[in-house]
Amino acid sequence: MEDTASPLLQLFSLTTLDAQMIVVGTLFIFALYAALSRALFKPLLRHLEERESVTAGALHAASQMRQKATALRERYDEGMLQARIAANKERAQLVLEAKKTAADTVSKAEAEAAAELQAGRQVISRSVSQANTSAEAQAKALAETLSAKVDAQLSVH
Repeated sequence: MEDTASPLLQLFSLTTLDAQMIVVGTLFIFALYAALSRALFKPLLRHLEERESVTAGALHAASQMRQKATALRERYDEGMLQARIAANKERAQLVLEAKKTAADTVSKAEAEAAAELQAGRQVISRSVSQANTSAEAQAKALAETLSAKVDAQLSVH
């Protein structure tokens, strides 16, 4: 049997039966690979690709949602800024109106107080004038009475 073996087989110390087994084993491995490829590898790869596309779609959707949320946040912040500006303007206007009203009220009160003071001074001035007139009249009457008594006593003596 060794005589009919090829020189290649003799190089590795293989027999013809060994060479046939290598060929049959190789064919079996290729057939097994083809069968597993159709039954296992292709469905697995298809499933992984589908999962990858779903994941990529979910990532894309999440990215779009994040962009929308960022845009909404920016619009919200801008709206809040505009509302604060409007509120500050309104508050400043109200403060200005309150200051004007307070100044008007104070000036009106000052004017009323000045008028009352003037009226009070006039009343006091009239009272002083009347008191002076009354005092002069009483002093004159008292002086006449006193001079009459003094004259009467001097004429008696």
